[in-house]
Amino acid sequence: MSATQIQTILSNADSFAELIGNTLSQDNSTRRTAEDLYAQLKQQRPDAIASNLLQLMRASSDPRIRSTCAVFLRKFLKPGRKDCGWTQLNRLAKNSVKQSLLEGLAAESDRTVAKQTADVIVALAELIFEGADPGSGKTWPELLTALQGWLNPQMASAATREAALQVVAGLSMQLKQYSGQLASVIIGCLGAQESPDVQVAALRAVVEFLKVLRKPKDLRPYQAALPAALSALQLVISANNTTAAENILTELIHTAESEPGLWQPHMKTAIPGMLTLAGSGPGPSPLPGELQRLAAEFVLTLIDMKPQVVQAELGAAPLASQLVAMLAHFLTTGIEDDATWAEDPMASPDMEEDDTLDEMHRYGLECAIRAAEQLESAAMLRAVVDMTAAWAQDASDWRKRHAVLMCLSQVVGSCKEVVKAAEITSLASLLVNALHDPHPRVRWAACHTVGILSDDLGPGMQLGAGGAALLKAMTELLAEPESPSCPQRVKAQACRALVGFLEGLEKEDEDDDEEEEDENATKQKVQHQLLLPFLEPLSVSLLAQVERCAAGEGGAVPGGRALVPTPLQEFSMDVLTHLSVVLGSAFAPCFQVAMPRVMAVLARAAPFHGPSAVASGAVTDEEAEAIVRVQVGALECAAFMCRAAGPAAVAEHVPNMVAMLGLLCRSDIESSSPLLVPLLGAIEPLASCLGPEARHLLGPALPLLAQWASKDVGLRALDDESEVEGAGSGDDNGSASEESDRDDSDLSLLVYGDSAYRCTGSVLVAKTAAVSALEELVTKMGPALAQQVTVLSDVLMPRLLEYYLEDIHLMVRRALPKFLRNYLLALSQGTLPPNDPAGSPATAQAVLLRIWQTVTVVIHPDAAQAEASARLLQLPDGSQRPAPTTATRADMVEVLTQIVDCVEGTMLQQAWVAEAFAALQAAVAAAHQEALEEGSEDEDAGGSSQDKSMEADDSVDLEGSDAEEGEDEDDGEETDDDSESPEQARDRLRKQVESCVAAFTRKYGDAVAALAQQVLAAQQPEQQRNAVVTVRNGMVA
Repeated sequence: MSATQIQTILSNADSFAELIGNTLSQDNSTRRTAEDLYAQLKQQRPDAIASNLLQLMRASSDPRIRSTCAVFLRKFLKPGRKDCGWTQLNRLAKNSVKQSLLEGLAAESDRTVAKQTADVIVALAELIFEGADPGSGKTWPELLTALQGWLNPQMASAATREAALQVVAGLSMQLKQYSGQLASVIIGCLGAQESPDVQVAALRAVVEFLKVLRKPKDLRPYQAALPAALSALQLVISANNTTAAENILTELIHTAESEPGLWQPHMKTAIPGMLTLAGSGPGPSPLPGELQRLAAEFVLTLIDMKPQVVQAELGAAPLASQLVAMLAHFLTTGIEDDATWAEDPMASPDMEEDDTLDEMHRYGLECAIRAAEQLESAAMLRAVVDMTAAWAQDASDWRKRHAVLMCLSQVVGSCKEVVKAAEITSLASLLVNALHDPHPRVRWAACHTVGILSDDLGPGMQLGAGGAALLKAMTELLAEPESPSCPQRVKAQACRALVGFLEGLEKEDEDDDEEEEDENATKQKVQHQLLLPFLEPLSVSLLAQVERCAAGEGGAVPGGRALVPTPLQEFSMDVLTHLSVVLGSAFAPCFQVAMPRVMAVLARAAPFHGPSAVASGAVTDEEAEAIVRVQVGALECAAFMCRAAGPAAVAEHVPNMVAMLGLLCRSDIESSSPLLVPLLGAIEPLASCLGPEARHLLGPALPLLAQWASKDVGLRALDDESEVEGAGSGDDNGSASEESDRDDSDLSLLVYGDSAYRCTGSVLVAKTAAVSALEELVTKMGPALAQQVTVLSDVLMPRLLEYYLEDIHLMVRRALPKFLRNYLLALSQGTLPPNDPAGSPATAQAVLLRIWQTVTVVIHPDAAQAEASARLLQLPDGSQRPAPTTATRADMVEVLTQIVDCVEGTMLQQAWVAEAFAALQAAVAAAHQEALEEGSEDEDAGGSSQDKSMEADDSVDLEGSDAEEGEDEDDGEETDDDSESPEQARDRLRKQVESCVAAFTRKYGDAVAALAQQVLAAQQPEQQRNAVVTVRNGMVA
């Protein structure tokens, strides 16, 4: 653009107005041309652009034009922008901009434009106060003078006062020193004479000051704003001004978040008033839902921030009663009475998918949890139980009965420490009555609550006085014929409740590892006494649903066939699974009836599984998803029932299991498939049950286990923040597209040593399941697995190099020595077929050499420097593995010791033994050097503090010192709980090395005496004295 054209536009007010108007054009071409032209003018003549925008903003009669000018000016002055125009203006232009903006705001009559002008002033003030205008310093005295005039109701319009308050709010940090002077003026703007918009703006200014003020004397002047804001809220509610009421409530919540302590003098009036607004309302009818939620949120925010203060002011019991009444109101008004709710057998029992529960109901449940977590447990529990008992008798409104049950499900978990045996019995009685309620929605809520309380209060609730009654009521519900009061949707929820009931019993077994065996046996006996009377009636109802699923009598999806199992059918198998886990061998009477039906479900689903079935049109995507779900449930059910029944009962079903695994164990299954991990996991209980007879499963199962145990998890280091942010950008070796396609939702983070890494989460989960199943096969099959020595060594030995995957490495460290011992036992007993290559001494030597090299390369700190070892320590992509830590070396020394103990001395070549001792000696030396370096760092860090303590006088703050000491002790304890310290790892390495040397000397005696001395010489003198090896008998003194 020529200089003449620029001058024409900038010197002619009409031309410039036309340009700004064109930026608002509906025509894309016109608007784009105008925007490009404006950008050129701003770049070439910033001073003229600022001047013209200010003139047009004041002169134009069109509010849209004035608004656009204000927006352009704000962007022109916005702090932090590279093209910020303020720095390009001369002194005269800057003064003109400041003056014109102040005058423009005072003269602006349009509320929207005034607020946008306020935004411009805030942007400019931030520039000035941050020092972007060195010539005038970090002050703008004219702004402070203008604010005083704008906030005067006799001198300025409501639009100007609202905009002025917006300026104050936007500059709260910069105006902090004037907060005391401004407090009375701002609070005055909350008065009844002001418009609601001004009141909201004033309260927002208060909130912004509360965020930046810290000293009590600075905050105190704003305490008077709180009752003024409550009065303003009452006025706008009386005037039915919903928008203003929402805005005031929102800002009141912000005050409670920022400075809850300011509310203490007003809590006795504010909280009951807000609870009234949230409940029945101040008038004949309740307030709109959004206002109710905001009023409740204000109360809960104060409770979250200051629970003890709130309860001290209002009393724990009265407050809990009022809160529960409000929550019950939310839960009753937030549920729709839909007559079709019970009609669809495919309806999910999940509350999240229930369209008849609106946001008010869901918010009520959230509020119940928050209140229960913060308030006194006894008071909250009593309030909920009292209301439940009262409303449960109200036959006129099912919503009330539903509401109190839902409230109970949310509250009890946070109050369980005060729930005693008598309360549990009372709760169980209430739930039993609700399970027999005539309304299906109440029965659903009862089932939902049983499932949750079984976890919260288990196993006390199950094994207490009311446990059998609950189990009887759920059994009767499942046996009841389908009807409007007992639809499949309620029965499906009853199955889920039973799963929760049984999981509560399972959980106890997991938590009581340290108890005596006889005590566990007693508990198991009590559990069986509870469950066995109901096993037969329960199994009749459950197996009827499994049989219907196997027969294809499921529900139908839109456009699909009746292949899809109903939720009731799915959850029936889940109940059977958990019954078999809890009852163990006592489940045997049910096994012979249940197993054929569960296998029939798998057989029916198998032909329709996999991408090919969808591609061929045999099933829809939705049907395929449902089929996978039922396959997962049936697989787990079959596997755990087999483990419970024992090998004798399972023997006749093994051929069918093998055939089914042959159909399901496909090499093309992806890590994202929901069937993969359950399929891999099913092998473990089957192996546990079958023992050596699990050899029948190896044909279909072992290739899949080997495939996924060997999968690369895609380990990548996250060395710094920039690498984390750029993880998806790829590299220069052609992997950019691969990285860009990575699904970050399938990302797992792990820490090894002092570094963080990422890997593919779904692969890691599947890999862990596969290795766990392989470990179980090794443990249970014993020497019968020896024929698979090549496959298993190919799978397990590389896993020893994946020491950064903690769970997997632990399982392999346990499994590999067992497998080697079993393999050598099979060789010595001659149980391998004569022509089997696995039975040859050459194979045994090759396997042992491979294990030996793998173990020693991890133990030796300098292994990566040797070319052959370096290749072993490379990741699949060619990059280097993380360096093994001292803790990992200690683990691998333990593995080496187990290998030495289980092999014949003649199997270990002299060179191998020397290699092992060299690795042990290097590991000990590296640990010693690590300790020296840590000690040097500690001395450097502690030197100055020690000097200061030596020079200190006698005036010591003992209380502070004790506190610091306590903190240090806590830190140490926390570290001990979470992970092994470096010092502990070194000590463990030393002990493992001593044990390993002892194992060698037991086997070789004087032949390794010199090597043993060299290893021990690498230790510190006091450690040498404690680790004297008596070579003749291989004992560590």
